[in-house]
Amino acid sequence: MNAQLFVLMALVGWCGTPWPRKWPWPPPPDPDPWMNKVIGVVGGILGGWAISAMVGDAGANGVITAAVGAWVGSNILNDIYGLATGGLKRG
Repeated sequence: MNAQLFVLMALVGWCGTPWPRKWPWPPPPDPDPWMNKVIGVVGGILGGWAISAMVGDAGANGVITAAVGAWVGSNILNDIYGLATGGLKRG
């Protein structure tokens, strides 16, 4: 796996913010937005690496699967963090 693929997975993890689960939209600002971004990057790298290890990382299909795995990994790790910190009990 090359460095460009790790950068892509980190960027997808950074942008893979969780869906708003509470009405009215948009939800109030997060008390610590940087923590979600850092967790998203870590989840993106772990998710992209895991799916690349299972499927393979050759060619354009490997890049697409790594990006999808990074997005899924980012959302799963952010959801786990949200559950561990009490979910959306803000304000």
